[in-house]
Amino acid sequence: MNITMKFPGLEDVMVTKMEQVEDRVALHVELEVRPHQCPRCQEKTRRVHDYRIQKIKHLKWFERLTSLFYKRRRYACGACGKKFPERNSFVARYQRFSKEWNQAVHVRSVKAKTFKEVAGHYGASSSTIVRRFDVLALQEIQEPGRLPRIIAIDEYKGDTREGKYQLIIADGETRQPIDILPNRKKKTIKRYLQQHGSGVEIVVMDMSNAFKAAVQQALGKPVIIADRFHFCRYIYWALDGVRRRVQKNWTDYDRKKGKRMRYVFHKNSGKL
Repeated sequence: MNITMKFPGLEDVMVTKMEQVEDRVALHVELEVRPHQCPRCQEKTRRVHDYRIQKIKHLKWFERLTSLFYKRRRYACGACGKKFPERNSFVARYQRFSKEWNQAVHVRSVKAKTFKEVAGHYGASSSTIVRRFDVLALQEIQEPGRLPRIIAIDEYKGDTREGKYQLIIADGETRQPIDILPNRKKKTIKRYLQQHGSGVEIVVMDMSNAFKAAVQQALGKPVIIADRFHFCRYIYWALDGVRRRVQKNWTDYDRKKGKRMRYVFHKNSGKL
């Protein structure tokens, strides 16, 4: 069976066989024999040396995972005897995924919520999607310049190879993210601020001793401001500690009522 229909990404390919195996589609493809230039002596040849079948993952067809079984030729140069593979437009050398598959994964890995979601959709492992994303990130990420006068730093849970927590740095005035550090370690923060923080005068952050030490050692004596969220949280924790201590002397009935009303102490008096 030869299919002459042109498919996106497979325009110069001949589909010799198509079959469905359970919930997957298998396409057996090959290219026409055509003159190839020898990479050693630059002579042209049409002499075929041998074939091998290469399995390649491709984009879904009709919501079914699709694999290409590519009958790949090796040509033999008649002048110097050099053996070399034929050129094609749909898969790079030493790759098991088509170029169309890689392009789609690059777009989806940026927009999707999780790498696991992308992996399930395209029939690959999460680690494969992460590697594709890392390659894309290296191409797109630009080296940050000098940090602004006011910056805000805070940690968040990202769970990467460098650790479970990362550090985000934002402009303290515009609130726009500037950079993300791979971890929240003191030496990482200190080294980054020494490289880019010569113009920083004010740092907004939580009251972490590691953050404070890194900022002071890297920047000298900048103005450190405790951010509102963490400042209020410490007040709530202290207030809750007092409530628990006082309620220990109450009856069981009153203690249960007080526990249910613990958030009343956090509200503005005008909203009670």
